[in-house]
Amino acid sequence: MKDIKSGRNLLLLFMAVIIIIIVIIAAPFVYQNYKKVLNPVHDKDGDGVPDNEDAFPNDPKEWRDSDGDGIGDNADNDDDNDGILDSQDYLPYNDGAIKVEIYKIRVKDYLVLNQQIAKIYAKIYIDDVMYVLPEEGVKEIPIDEDVTVNWSVKQNVDDSIGYHTIKIELYYKDILNRDKPLDINGEDADKETGKALTINYYIGNKVGHQYPEGGTYKVSDGSEDGNSGLFNEKDARIYFRIVTVDAKA
Repeated sequence: MKDIKSGRNLLLLFMAVIIIIIVIIAAPFVYQNYKKVLNPVHDKDGDGVPDNEDAFPNDPKEWRDSDGDGIGDNADNDDDNDGILDSQDYLPYNDGAIKVEIYKIRVKDYLVLNQQIAKIYAKIYIDDVMYVLPEEGVKEIPIDEDVTVNWSVKQNVDDSIGYHTIKIELYYKDILNRDKPLDINGEDADKETGKALTINYYIGNKVGHQYPEGGTYKVSDGSEDGNSGLFNEKDARIYFRIVTVDAKA
């Protein structure tokens, strides 16, 4: 009787081991089928891109159409549809533009006798195209205080050219309402040509490229050229940056 029970226990143990082995082997297949049933990923053309993310779900050679012209990026030789071939385009997936931002301004000298308020405006040139800010013509700001202005201009540029000339000039109105330049260039002491800022800006290869690097603002202070004083240049400090952006955004 004991032998029968012992044999039965061995048989049950053997069957349990077999079942465990079958479960271990089958588990991955069961899991995969479970995922396909409950969370299916459809990819009709088998290109590895799910149909709901594929601009061409029936074409295994295409999956994205950056410019929405009906031609896939792999076949399209102008992916941003800006008229410049990708092989010659610094930004092949975006129609590039340059944005110039002036964040803050600080006028450091009295401009009209001892008046505490300065009347100022800026001229910004992008490849010789001039913009005047603010749009209303003149902004009044207190002397020797950082003032947030948030002025900006954006211009579409030729993406086949890597470098573009940016020039920033700052002016004030004198006692006779004449336009006079403020010195914002602390690196050039020339009293005739050293007041404005000129930057040879490289647009980079992607939207978001900027001068200066790191997402910060460049600070330029005209008083650092050594020409400060009552009868010398009138100085100001500006916080600015130049950014490559999408012209269509």
